[in-house]
Amino acid sequence: MSAGEAPILDYARLDADGDTSLRGEMRRIFALAIPNIGTTVSRMLMGFTDFVMVSRLGKDALAAISPATILVWSVLCLGNGVATAVTTFSAQSLGRGNRREAAAYGWQSFYLAFAFGIVMWPTTWLIPDLIRWIGHPPGVMAIEIAYVRIDLWSVAPSLLVAGLDGFFNGVQRPGVSVWAAVASLISNAVLNWIFIFGHFGCPAMGAAGSALATVLSWCLRALILAVAFLSTEFAEKFDTRKSWRLSWSMLAGLFRVGGPSSIQWFLDIAAWAVFMSYLVAGYGEAAMAATNVSVQYMHLSFMPAVGIGMALTSLVGHAIGRGKPELAARRATAAMLMTCAYMGAIGLFFWLARTPLMRLMSPDADVIALGGIALIWAAVFQVFDGLGITYSSALRGAGDTRWPAAAFLVCCWGIFVGGGWMVSRYVPSLGFNGPWLMCTIYIAVLGLLLWWRFERGPWRRIKLFKHVDNAAQNEIAAESLGAPG
Repeated sequence: MSAGEAPILDYARLDADGDTSLRGEMRRIFALAIPNIGTTVSRMLMGFTDFVMVSRLGKDALAAISPATILVWSVLCLGNGVATAVTTFSAQSLGRGNRREAAAYGWQSFYLAFAFGIVMWPTTWLIPDLIRWIGHPPGVMAIEIAYVRIDLWSVAPSLLVAGLDGFFNGVQRPGVSVWAAVASLISNAVLNWIFIFGHFGCPAMGAAGSALATVLSWCLRALILAVAFLSTEFAEKFDTRKSWRLSWSMLAGLFRVGGPSSIQWFLDIAAWAVFMSYLVAGYGEAAMAATNVSVQYMHLSFMPAVGIGMALTSLVGHAIGRGKPELAARRATAAMLMTCAYMGAIGLFFWLARTPLMRLMSPDADVIALGGIALIWAAVFQVFDGLGITYSSALRGAGDTRWPAAAFLVCCWGIFVGGGWMVSRYVPSLGFNGPWLMCTIYIAVLGLLLWWRFERGPWRRIKLFKHVDNAAQNEIAAESLGAPG
C-alpha cells in the first residue's frame, strides 16, 4: 500500500465496517466532515479577515464591506452551484466504481471557470450604475464601487476552486482542499495588511486593497488545487491527466443538477443583499453596521454545519452510486442530529454573549444595542438553519435540486423579502425587529419544508447518469479499463 492510497482506503474501511447504527454513521460523517469544516471555515475567515481589517477604516467602510461582498457572492452563486455539482457526480461515480469518470467531471470545472472569467470583464463596467441605483450614502457607495469592481475578478478562480473542491470531496479526499484553503487564508491576511494600509512601498488602497488581496488569494488557492489534481498520485488513481476533454453531456449534467442550486443560492444571497441594503438600511447607518456585524458572526457559526453538509452530499452520493438509498437516508438522519445539536449550542451562545460579541467589533452604543437584538433573532433560528443545511445537502447528493430551488424562491422572496417589506411598511411599531422576525420565520419554514421533501423520498427515483450520452459514456468506460480500480 502506498502512502497516497491510505486516505481512500481509510474512508472505504469506515464505509464497510458493518456498523449501521446512527453512531456508526456519525463516525463516517465526522471523519469526512473535519477537513470540509476546515475548508468552509477558512473560506468564511477570508471574508471575516476582510471585514475586520476594512472596519478599521471607519463607519462608512464598516457599512460598505458586507453589502459589497454579498453583491460579489450574488454573481458568484450563478456559477457556484453548477461547479459544486461536481461533488454529486464524482461521489456517485466513485460509488459506481468509475474513478476516471469522477476526474472527467472535475475537468469540466476548468471550462466553466474560463467561461465565467470572460463574462466578468464587461460585468465590471455595470457595477457603478448598479450601486448608485441602490442608493447608499455617498461615502459608503464610493467604497462599495471600488471594492466590487476589483473583487469580481475573483469569480473565475473561485469557480475553479469550487469545482476542484467538489471533486476532492466527492472522491472522499477533502484533506487536499484544506491545505489550499489555509495557504489562501494566510496570503489573504498578509496581502490585506499590505494593500489596505500601504506597506512594503505599496500605496494605501483602502477597501480596494482588500479586494485585490482577495483576488490574488483565490488565484493561489486555485493553482494549488490544480497542481494537486494533476499530481502523480491522482493521475495514477483517477487518470486526471488523460480525462481533460470538454464534454457537453457532462456539462449539461452539471447544469441540470447544479443550475437549480445556483438559482437557489443566488436568490438566497440576493435576498440577504436586499435585506441589508434596503430593509435594514431604512433604520439608519447604525442598524446597517449592526446587521453587518451580526451576519459576520452568523457566517462563522453556520460554516461548520455547511462542512458537515458537504460531507453528507458526498456520502449520500456515494451510497446512491452503490445502489443503497436506505444507507443514504440513514446518513442524512445522522448528519441532522449532529448539525442541529451544534447549531443549538451556537444559538445559546449568541443569546448569552450577544453584548460582548458586538463590543468586539464596534464601540458604538447604538450598534451594540441593535446588534444584540439581531443576535437574539439569530439564536432563535439556528436549529432550523441546521435542518435546512442538512436536508438541502442530502437532496443535492441525490441530484434532487429543482424542488429545493422552488422552495427557496417562495420562502426567500415571499416571506423574507416580501414579508420584511410589509412589516416595515405596515407595522412600523416593530421597528428593527420587523425584518428580523420575517427572517426567522423564513428560515424556520424553509428548514421544515426541506426535511419534509427528503422524508417523502422522490430523490430515490432519480437516475443521474441516464442523461449522459452513450458516446461519452462508452469513451469513458473504454479509457478507464487501463486505470487503476
